[in-house]
Amino acid sequence: MPLNNERRSFWISCKDLSVEPAGFLLVLSMVVSTLLFQNIRMETTCRVDLGYDMEVCKEIINKVNITYKTEEREIQKAVAGIQAVTSVVFSCITVFVVFFTGPWSDTHGRKIPLVISTMGLMLMPTMMIVGYLCLGKISAVYISLLAMLPTTLSGGATVYSMSAGSYICDTTTPKNRTVRMGVFWASVRSSTPIGFMLGGLLMKCQVGMVKSLLIPVGLSGLAFLIVFLKVRNGKPEAVFIDSGENGGTAKYSGENDEVEKFSGERDTIEKFSGKNDRTAKYSGDKPCWRKYNPVTNLIQVFGMLFQKREHALWFYLLILAHICYASPGAEQSLVYLFVRERLQWNISNFGFFSMINWVLSAGGVFLSMFVLSKTLKLSDPLVGFVSGISQISGSTMYAFTTTRIMMFCASVLDMMNGTIGVVVKSMLSKSVAINEVGKLFALLGAIDSLLPLVTMPTYAFVYRSTVTFFSGAFFLLSAGITLPVEIIFM
Repeated sequence: MPLNNERRSFWISCKDLSVEPAGFLLVLSMVVSTLLFQNIRMETTCRVDLGYDMEVCKEIINKVNITYKTEEREIQKAVAGIQAVTSVVFSCITVFVVFFTGPWSDTHGRKIPLVISTMGLMLMPTMMIVGYLCLGKISAVYISLLAMLPTTLSGGATVYSMSAGSYICDTTTPKNRTVRMGVFWASVRSSTPIGFMLGGLLMKCQVGMVKSLLIPVGLSGLAFLIVFLKVRNGKPEAVFIDSGENGGTAKYSGENDEVEKFSGERDTIEKFSGKNDRTAKYSGDKPCWRKYNPVTNLIQVFGMLFQKREHALWFYLLILAHICYASPGAEQSLVYLFVRERLQWNISNFGFFSMINWVLSAGGVFLSMFVLSKTLKLSDPLVGFVSGISQISGSTMYAFTTTRIMMFCASVLDMMNGTIGVVVKSMLSKSVAINEVGKLFALLGAIDSLLPLVTMPTYAFVYRSTVTFFSGAFFLLSAGITLPVEIIFM
């Protein structure tokens, strides 16, 4: 009987899953399509922006022919410049969309942001197909805008993950919330290496660009159906109905106090249908844009930096450590260009390497947390310091890589770098009051959203300036940016 009850409970839990499988499919779709789009953008740059012959471009892009080394470098310089420009545009839009959507969904529910962001992610591979069919007719900048702008306007993966996490919190009790959140993040993260592997296989088997991109279209379309059909809409204040001892009172996340209205008065809240709009009066009759003004929300988030607190210097140093850790993320957009120039890898080789690199990074975080922190009982700063050494060593070896083996060895050295972010966030959460933790993570999210405005153009400029004589220079930039983190941990 206990075994049957456990099985029944398991299947009931599986039936409740909605944003989790959809998240898996969306990230899988996004990784595959983004990987394939690298070649589309390079070929467009080659044929339209630089005016090279179509046959020459095919030889350069698909076969990485070393005979055309000069042309390859010119293409890479142009692509790096395009990435710098488009990243600034996309980052600006994303910041405003995120800071509008968050407060809006708190009042109107999570389903609409989930549906719209899913549609945006479905449009991305669709627009890539359109761009590929226009190959040779429009420039690489317009191809990039065509492919990415619909996704950016919808909030894309950022809004989806934010809304999915909020939806899980809205619709679960404290007892099963941790498990559901764990399932969601495991689903999202496990799809990344699978996406790299699938994208690499599609190119290796020469399936064809249009047919290959139809696969992520289908995956994201399935995710859209799951979200549209399974996600319930409702206002987050009425989380669930307790039909037990409390007589059917709506509770906040399983708490035992009756839900209070935003005005502070006690009242009964209707069920999770979201039909009770009496709570909406707290925001008055202002236009939607003014009620949820993203600029105002952004200012409020950064206002946390100017609050008086004990150990303020330590808090600011940890914020600086987070910025220094997050900044090298901009190098990811240049790694494919680097391995093409240095090792003559094609997209299939890069897809396989990315899969291995991701698995090693996940293993590195596990090793750090469960061996260094839990088993050896090392302090957070010491764990962070060891992880920083891993990142600096890996970045330095990447910079001087000349063979395939060296590239994979560098990945092994770099495997613990992800732990820095975990440690910094943990230390920051311990340095603020318990009622400030939510504001803290909103601040970190805002910083992460704004950083590409500076880091992407900077990394692109470094790569364009050094690709002809030392293409790995941007890795040394990452190592240098990590040094302040090591000093802080000391």
